[in-house]
Amino acid sequence: MRLLVHSARQVVTITNEDVFYLSGRAMKSVEVLQNNDDGVAVAIDEGKTPEEATEIIIRDQIPRLKNMMDQKLLSVENIDVFCEKGIFDTEQSRRILQAGKEIELRINFHGDELNPMKSAEMGAELNATAISHLEMVSKKGIEDMAVSGTVAVMLPTTAYLMKLKPPPVHEFIEAGVPVAIGSDFNPNVHCLAMPTVMNLACTMFGMSMPEALIAATLNAAASLGRGSTHGAIQKGRVGDLVIINANKWEHIIYQLGSHQHLIDIVVKKGKIVYRSTTDY
Repeated sequence: MRLLVHSARQVVTITNEDVFYLSGRAMKSVEVLQNNDDGVAVAIDEGKTPEEATEIIIRDQIPRLKNMMDQKLLSVENIDVFCEKGIFDTEQSRRILQAGKEIELRINFHGDELNPMKSAEMGAELNATAISHLEMVSKKGIEDMAVSGTVAVMLPTTAYLMKLKPPPVHEFIEAGVPVAIGSDFNPNVHCLAMPTVMNLACTMFGMSMPEALIAATLNAAASLGRGSTHGAIQKGRVGDLVIINANKWEHIIYQLGSHQHLIDIVVKKGKIVYRSTTDY
């Protein structure tokens, strides 16, 4: 992927590597946990076929990424691909993910959203940390993910915007697959509000509020490879928590919008990084 940034004097080409580098610099200056994905395989450059793009990613981009990681110029943790018709098919996705795995990136990708691609089966075979979307997952895919311990990441905001059929959330839960939820914030879905995401998970996907809370915290941490250090208030874990101004914790999900009136304090690594100035 390359972005062209126009200014009054020049056109600057920004590559994935530039984005990762700048993101890494920013992460060091703020008290926010962020995972850097290798998002080279979520779109195809204009004029390239999926197979050509696959070869470029495997032959050029991933080795270049590895070189920059070795030089401590980048900190990248995951390899991502969009396994979908018209983007990367299942075998192309497998090759890209395998190449990322070989340089010790965790597999965390998007699949089985619009068409049944057998993404879940393929991801489970590669021991993927997490797979997102999964509206069109098969029964065998669910079974395979349960065996591999792969986290199923539900994305309610995308399903809402695109009017997709709900993923089989409770089939995942009953099979023993950890279910997480996320905002899928991207140019198509501009929503960073996790309380809204939790609300949609309940109203659209039929999750209970305790299920949505676990999906947004403990299981979300697991989807990022941090299930043993984050996502719960427990001795020995990182001290990250949100203190809300409500009689019951369920209000953070039940209330739709205006969450600034509910979120009182945000603690990161034991330090207060946000305190509401709202008068109640």
